[in-house]
Amino acid sequence: MKQTLTIALAFALSALACSKEPAAPAPSGPLASFVASVAPTDAKSVLSARKESAAGAEVTLVGRAKDFVTGRAAFTLIDSSLRACSDEGDPMADSCETPWDYCCIDPQEVSEACATIEVRDALGLIKSDIKGVSGLDHLDTVFVSGALEKDAAGNLTVVARSFYVRKAAK
Repeated sequence: MKQTLTIALAFALSALACSKEPAAPAPSGPLASFVASVAPTDAKSVLSARKESAAGAEVTLVGRAKDFVTGRAAFTLIDSSLRACSDEGDPMADSCETPWDYCCIDPQEVSEACATIEVRDALGLIKSDIKGVSGLDHLDTVFVSGALEKDAAGNLTVVARSFYVRKAAK
């Protein structure tokens, strides 16, 4: 019986050791409880939410991480339909040092395709970097579920209940 268990354990460990993708470490810290384990299937684009969703609505958005607020759990999500300077076929694909700034696109178009994502707790915006949580980095695809806020100027903010990161191909 011991020998069978030992052999089974050895096979299991060797299978884990030979897997092609390393297991992502479990998130920890003040943002860990906001990380979703699977991507939602009912996500809207940022541009669709801007047109179709009212303030106070519960939404799930999908887009790409653009900018991060240092020391805060906040970032900008941009509609996936916009091309970053590093996207295949872009004339600046090999020369742009900050492709997440979308410098090749009219700034007004970029602004209209963005939403601010904030992770808050009972005290307000969490004072912790969100960049790096669950591997989150510029241009990663992110699914965010939460309450939509709109200000008088039409700017969108989603107060996130959860988020899921799909890493960008490098």
